[in-house]
Amino acid sequence: MRRFLLALLAVFSLNAVADDTWKPFPYDQSAFDYSGDKLREAWPRLTRGFGANYPFPDADWVVTMATKHPEALEKTVAAGTGFSGKPEEAQVYAEKLQDVWRKVFRGDFAQAKKDGLALGVGGQVPGMFAQVLYAMFLAPNQDEKQRLLEEVISYTDEAGPLLNADPIAQFGRAYAKARLAEDLPVPVVLKRGYTSEIPKELDALLAKQPNQPFALALYGGYEAGVIRKVGKLVGKMTYGVSADKMEQYFARSFRAADDLPIGHYEYANALAYVYGEDEEQKALEQLKKAVAIKPINAMEALEVAHAQQLLKKAQQEMALR
Repeated sequence: MRRFLLALLAVFSLNAVADDTWKPFPYDQSAFDYSGDKLREAWPRLTRGFGANYPFPDADWVVTMATKHPEALEKTVAAGTGFSGKPEEAQVYAEKLQDVWRKVFRGDFAQAKKDGLALGVGGQVPGMFAQVLYAMFLAPNQDEKQRLLEEVISYTDEAGPLLNADPIAQFGRAYAKARLAEDLPVPVVLKRGYTSEIPKELDALLAKQPNQPFALALYGGYEAGVIRKVGKLVGKMTYGVSADKMEQYFARSFRAADDLPIGHYEYANALAYVYGEDEEQKALEQLKKAVAIKPINAMEALEVAHAQQLLKKAQQEMALR
């Protein structure tokens, strides 16, 4: 066990150093100041995509998690975080964890990952969340994007019960697999088992949180992605996906939260994958909804910028016809 923990620590340290090369957040960060009590006040809105009542990481939460997950506590102690499970140490640890989240929401992704991993598995949730965002929006090329997403999956799988019980960690792993499944050839996706793992993991997440907007939108996107790659007939017969199910997942996601940029541009993509030009006006409307949303954190700023690019491209293609 000790040898394993030391090896885990070594991996954390190596990755933290390597991530100093990450590109900085490219947009204005002044609106994403969640210093002091601002973080707790904004927390329900900042985390609305992960469902209602995602717990704020205060001292009480730290003590509860340490009590419920002794294996995670052991790893946290071994990582030299300064937290040994004592209640009197929880406040300091919680403040450090909150600072990691502030960095995520501000767009300081490399530092968020480094500081998060330095806190052991408790800090891995925001650390890996930062890595997913960087991989999707700022990675310099496809190879690096895929490497970072694969690393997120590995970290989450190795972290144990605490990470696997956390809805953000669960979503992050399924999201990473879904994005990889879009880019990789079908034989590779099948060999890795993503076609069975993604719906299984999303079903498990939605069983506990039936109205989690991100998970519902991802499920809709997964259904559309399979149809895009193998067609409606094979998709339904082999994988159980359909256009109707795709529509239902997105409808549920929008009922839960209609102000998430990613939900609207993912739906626009899904409409294009499933219907092509037949629903291009509806897809265009979804992109316009996405770009009209005022971002409240770095993630949403990146999503709105991505939606703007998609909208511009779609409008140019339509003008050429």
